[in-house]
Amino acid sequence: MGKFYLISGDDDFARKQRARETAIMLAGGDEPENADHVEIIQGDLPELKSEMIAGRFLEALRTPPFLAPQKIVWMRHHPDLDSLTLESAPAAVKELTAFLSVILPEELSVIIDGPGLDKRKTLWKNLQKAGAVVELLNMTRATDRNFAENRRNILNNFAKATGKHLRPDAMQYLTDVIGGDSGILANELDKLASYTGNMPEITLDDCRAIVSRTPEAVIWEYTEAIQNGRKETALHALALLGRQGEQGFELKLIALLSNAFQKSLNCRKAMQELGIRHPSPGAFEHLSEEVKARYPDNPLIKLHPYRAFKMCEAAVKLDGAAMAHKLTLIRNASRALVSGGGEPRIILEQLTINLC
Repeated sequence: MGKFYLISGDDDFARKQRARETAIMLAGGDEPENADHVEIIQGDLPELKSEMIAGRFLEALRTPPFLAPQKIVWMRHHPDLDSLTLESAPAAVKELTAFLSVILPEELSVIIDGPGLDKRKTLWKNLQKAGAVVELLNMTRATDRNFAENRRNILNNFAKATGKHLRPDAMQYLTDVIGGDSGILANELDKLASYTGNMPEITLDDCRAIVSRTPEAVIWEYTEAIQNGRKETALHALALLGRQGEQGFELKLIALLSNAFQKSLNCRKAMQELGIRHPSPGAFEHLSEEVKARYPDNPLIKLHPYRAFKMCEAAVKLDGAAMAHKLTLIRNASRALVSGGGEPRIILEQLTINLC
């Protein structure tokens, strides 16, 4: 039985990287472009139609190995795997789908990578029956349940590989400001490794100095400055957001501010539930299993201990009246922005000053 690897998902960087790693593994550690027993069909050439690509792939699959006991055929970067399931697909595409839906001969190994594989389609089930190893690599999103944990695992692996210590506040910064694109994350981590050189530790200042100042990074700095009463820093970040010119950032900023203070309010309630009056990193690192079992839905239990500590540290600075006042300021600013009752830049500057 031949080996069949199908790698799909919307994370282009992760998908292409995994496909190359798989090709190198099958080629015995050689670069696939330099291995005589590896044939690569380039799937994303714009001048080729799907029928022509399928025809080339089929021809390579049916050609027996030459001067080697094994043959590897890699369909590199197919533009849309969902097109293989279309009723209106050309004859060559349907023929290719039928070939792949049965067990491959022992001397043949196949790799296909590309976006668009739909698990609801019959093709998915047929490929699994044919022994395909199917892997979906999708971008993680901040709304995903395990987003923070996924990011921490990647950052911990990076720290181990580089032999550096990643400070908790630096790890939290990277988790918050870099989105789900693994290519961007890998690029920023490479920059950090080069920037810190032989230094044994990566700090928050290192991250702020070298990580690209995306709107997400600047928004993080803005909301963090607001919560800690650092007016000058908040105004500087607000001005930078205005220069970056992201359309509709004002309402997005209002929503994030409201969410941040509501989290602080919920944080105070969660602290009371756990019996924590004076937050410290140790308070969350040494929570008993009995307490965790008693309050399984407590939001602080699910956070990294450092993150829980920093959230509580900010929350305890505000009593109920102060919290209500700040949320009222945010609500009024939101109404002014929506109703067009003033210049957005001035509304946000006044809100920033009042919140700090």
